[in-house]
Amino acid sequence: MEDSIKHVPPLCVDLDGTLVKTDMFWECFVRMCKTSPWKLFLAPFWLLRGIAFTKHKFAESIKIDIARLPYDDEVLAFLKNEAMHAERGIVLCTGSDKSLALKISEHLGIFSQVIATDKEVNLTGKNKAEILRDRYGPKGFDYLGNEQKDMHIWSESRKVLVATDSSSLIKSVRKKFTAAHVFQRKSSSLMVYFKALRIHQWVKNLLIFVPWILDHRFFDFQSFFTALLAFVVFGLVASGTYIINDLFDLDSDRSHTTKRKRAFASGALSIQTGIIAVAVLFTVALAVSLIFLPVTFLFVISVYLVCTLLYSFKLKTMPVLDVCILAGLYTLRVIAGTVVIQAEWSFWLLAFSMFIFLSLALAKRGSELYNLMQMNRNEASGRGYSVSDYPLLIGMGVASGYISILIVALYINSEKVLGLYSNPEVLWVVCPVLLYWIGRIWLKTSRGEMDEDPIVFAIKDRVSWILALVCAVSIYSAYLLARHG
Repeated sequence: MEDSIKHVPPLCVDLDGTLVKTDMFWECFVRMCKTSPWKLFLAPFWLLRGIAFTKHKFAESIKIDIARLPYDDEVLAFLKNEAMHAERGIVLCTGSDKSLALKISEHLGIFSQVIATDKEVNLTGKNKAEILRDRYGPKGFDYLGNEQKDMHIWSESRKVLVATDSSSLIKSVRKKFTAAHVFQRKSSSLMVYFKALRIHQWVKNLLIFVPWILDHRFFDFQSFFTALLAFVVFGLVASGTYIINDLFDLDSDRSHTTKRKRAFASGALSIQTGIIAVAVLFTVALAVSLIFLPVTFLFVISVYLVCTLLYSFKLKTMPVLDVCILAGLYTLRVIAGTVVIQAEWSFWLLAFSMFIFLSLALAKRGSELYNLMQMNRNEASGRGYSVSDYPLLIGMGVASGYISILIVALYINSEKVLGLYSNPEVLWVVCPVLLYWIGRIWLKTSRGEMDEDPIVFAIKDRVSWILALVCAVSIYSAYLLARHG
């Protein structure tokens, strides 16, 4: 075997963006932001000693589940075949820190050697080309890479192998070299970006319009457009926080049956793209808020952002508190709708919001635990729950849901409603509709038929739309009777 390796040029393989559809430096960065954010203040001092030293400090400060990284299956299958049948060395040659490269090499078991960045030398571009040329001689190795920087290495290699989703890079490579093998990935579609932004989750922000409806502002178009702007701003901020949450949850998402397909967990979108998107979303949201919306709204959206980040950093791992925070985030949308149109505060509305959304948050957790039971797993990764908590969550969720309906019943019989409506009994239709809807939600949750997010379920569910229409007709009929009665 040794003689074969000497005479057959080794295949040198890049890691970041080639073997794995991610970048290990940025994987380390987002984990440090989550687990040790105070160390980021040391980063400028590390950079004074060079990018290689910085990569080393990042790598030693975090833990990564190597087994669940988004490996390129086609590339990995090719390398395993080469290692088994080609009788030549397969070398992992990467700009990532050596400690990470060694762990990946040990996990995969197909590499005969590892060449990687150490504390002194950043093994990318020209540095990598020089080291490989000095070690194996000009044209003494084949190289599999994925980016423009690899042009320096391909010019020194015998055979050029490319793994990328960039058509322009492939064209550039083919103009300059004869590519021996191209692993062309599909470029991320616009739908991938929309899914990462969770545009469908913007439906939650319709809660901003609830105070506008209950305050009978149906023909106040100025307040409607103000609420609409608030809706968009909330959507931008929410999308930014969803991306942050996804970046912080890479390991737990990759261990999940469906969440591992998310854009950042799967490598369909790069971590760098996510960080840029968050900066743009928050900047636009801040600008719109400062120019067009009241200062009180900016305060509410700031509270929402802080609570969401705390949830992403730590609170999501604390059982019961996590669902209370989720319920509070929904209620903040109602509060935002109140302050943005300067409506009168409603105790009834806030109380209803807390209980109904606590019920839905518990349904989300309950459905997650049910899925874990089906996989014979006991613990929820990145959460504070075990499957033994499932019956308790069911009981808490049902109770919270029905309490919210009791609040609606008491509200309909309150002095405020009696003063607003001449025929408040028309509103009683809302109560049995909600009783049916909450009961149906929890029946499906207990049977394991609920999507992990009840809001997503409701968007897709025809029955939920019909029930919402019945409630809307009831409320608008009561309004018309009061106006013309």
